[in-house]
Amino acid sequence: MDIDTSALFAPIVINGHAMKNRLSVAPMTRISATQDGRATEAMTRYYERFARGGFGTVITEGIYIDQAFSQGYVNQPGMTDEAQANAWKPVVNGIKAHGALAIAQLMHAGAISQGNRFRDTTVGPSPVQPKGDQITFYHGKGAYALPVAMTEAQIADAIDGFAESAGRAIQVAGFDAIEIHGANGYLLDHFLTDYANGRVDRWGGPTENR
Repeated sequence: MDIDTSALFAPIVINGHAMKNRLSVAPMTRISATQDGRATEAMTRYYERFARGGFGTVITEGIYIDQAFSQGYVNQPGMTDEAQANAWKPVVNGIKAHGALAIAQLMHAGAISQGNRFRDTTVGPSPVQPKGDQITFYHGKGAYALPVAMTEAQIADAIDGFAESAGRAIQVAGFDAIEIHGANGYLLDHFLTDYANGRVDRWGGPTENR
């Protein structure tokens, strides 16, 4: 059967951004940042190779968004301050040098955080322990911790963290767009999932609330 793949290589404009084709590098956790969450030269080389190879869009690994509960892994990159945002500039410049768009994926690890330098505990919508064990490849060990149910203030802080990190990613680091991670058991996924979200306030119950 003949399949027309020409559209994959055709340019497209989305929200004013011209993409040279429809091929995009999906985000993949790498844990190759510095201990304090700054992007490295190795990361610059890694992402630049995809753009040089012809991808029209490159989406980063998950970037944590606050200095509280969002970090999920040791050596995960962040976007929580000017130093972290500035460290992303060479990465973004390397991607754009080959005509590709640079997209920052922002995430909050929530209950499945297994390496957070800011906190010793984890949070989620409800005190529901994630199933399975931590990922040893990412320096995790043993069962996930039982998360503490987030307060209204902590939920507000997480929302602000996403917004402020998005601003830094665009205005300081120079990214073209933002992708918000809402899957794989991270915080937003836990809020959306009925068995992980047993809240009885405005953040739980009906699907619209979750």
